[in-house]
Amino acid sequence: MASKSNSDDFLAMLGRREIPKSRRLALREPPYDEAAAAVVGNTAFKGLSPINLRMSLAHHPKLASAFQAMSHIVMFQTAVAERDREIAIIRTGALTRSEYEWGMHVSIFGEKCGLTPEQVEDVTVSKTWRDLKPGLWNEREQLVVRMVDELHHHSTIADETWLQLTKHFPNDQVVELIFSSSFYHMAAFYLNSTAVPLEDGSQRFPEGVMQASV
Repeated sequence: MASKSNSDDFLAMLGRREIPKSRRLALREPPYDEAAAAVVGNTAFKGLSPINLRMSLAHHPKLASAFQAMSHIVMFQTAVAERDREIAIIRTGALTRSEYEWGMHVSIFGEKCGLTPEQVEDVTVSKTWRDLKPGLWNEREQLVVRMVDELHHHSTIADETWLQLTKHFPNDQVVELIFSSSFYHMAAFYLNSTAVPLEDGSQRFPEGVMQASV
């Protein structure tokens, strides 16, 4: 979480920033009351940071605070390997066609957790986990994608998937993987529905993958 001084510096910078436009829910601009300022100034990231998302969430500081607390736990306070977590989140962003979610996690965590551009594209465009390219993924990683696919399409996972997950991961990490996909499924619903503008410097979907629409 951001310190008070870092938060104040960030908010001062924000006052000099051109605010991107959303075609739906306008980002909440400064000046802020104390609750909204706590939301917008709260970040654990240096460099590329989800500024636009925080400015959107500032319309509802109470929900935003809970959202930020859960995302902080999922990303920074879990035992599951960062690479496995990010495979789950990036696949979730691809299936929900949330370019914001997908692009931020690819940009911030992709290279850091050893995902190659070929792997990022494969986990993004493969229609099902069975279509993943042979040789790019180990058995455990394929299983993570399988879990995400089943959660997305069926709102649960198959008995065999559960059995395999508990063979490859301790129970607490199985819970963390389910939360990684489930939480970011919810985040994608919000990002897509409110049309949070993409961040400058965040990667964009590969050709042929489109932002969700009705």
